[in-house]
Amino acid sequence: MPKRKPHTKIIGGMHKGTKIPYKPSETIRPTENRARETLFNWLMHDIEGAICLDMFSGTGALGIEALSRGAEKVIFLEKNKDLCLIINNLLEKLFLTQKAEVIHTDSLKYPLEKLNLIFDIVFLDPPFRKNFLNNVYNKFDKTTLLHEGSLIYVESEEELEMNFMSWKEIKKSKGGQTRYGLYINES
Repeated sequence: MPKRKPHTKIIGGMHKGTKIPYKPSETIRPTENRARETLFNWLMHDIEGAICLDMFSGTGALGIEALSRGAEKVIFLEKNKDLCLIINNLLEKLFLTQKAEVIHTDSLKYPLEKLNLIFDIVFLDPPFRKNFLNNVYNKFDKTTLLHEGSLIYVESEEELEMNFMSWKEIKKSKGGQTRYGLYINES
């Protein structure tokens, strides 16, 4: 019997049930279906027509889920070239290339202002235990990439201390050793 390839699935919207393949590793940890379902329930009234950034894309599950549910545009930033190819191939297969851009880059070094966009929703699910989230917050705090009311989804290891001065937590949950929350930009 052939070995089953690991995958995650789109859980809602136009492309519900679409499989997203990935190769398990220490750095790839797709957002669990339950957490993704919770997140998109939180975003139910905000996702339609939204401009989104999936900053540490990995498998692309968060951004593709957003497109499946009606987001207008998603920018995917991913450091791993192979993952960029997988995301691009899936976007082509789903006829979503007009609504997406996949950029092979180090998310922390990429000059986001170059995109010339203001994001309604940002997905932040960086590799754990690398202390990226506070650096990302500082990067956004020095730009005009968010408007007052932009929503920021943050997924992290449970023990991480985060200091987001102008982002107010409005929803939170946890699963296992992972915590996730939705923040609103107040500046």
